[in-house]
Amino acid sequence: MTDKTHFVFRDGMTADRDYVQWIADIKSRYRNSQIKAAIKVNSALLEFYWSVGRDLAVLKAEERWGSGIVKQFALDMRNAFPEAKGFSYSNVKDMKRWYLFYYEQVIKGQQVGGQIDVTERSRQLADQLEMHELFGQIPWVL
Repeated sequence: MTDKTHFVFRDGMTADRDYVQWIADIKSRYRNSQIKAAIKVNSALLEFYWSVGRDLAVLKAEERWGSGIVKQFALDMRNAFPEAKGFSYSNVKDMKRWYLFYYEQVIKGQQVGGQIDVTERSRQLADQLEMHELFGQIPWVL
């Protein structure tokens, strides 16, 4: 996209300095809106990926449905949403790993005298972990 204004149709229009400045401002505001929209879309997708990782961990999916559950889930999601990206087997595994990394940090935060005190309450709190809002502010897709 160019910042230079091209006049295709000028009939009945005066192209002065104010117009050129106004059009440049509009272009800048549009670009900023695109970036804001991309950040919001990314934030929503990251929250979704976080929730999938949390589900796989909290439901103990491999124990419950077998070792092939992550592959099956990835296939089912790609089948349901063929135009969507992000549902490869490795991406789904990474969703769970991402969640578990922060889950383990919360559990480790419950250490008492070098020993991990994993109470049922601390496990319940960790199971309800929400994605930190700063994660969603990174404009991954532009």
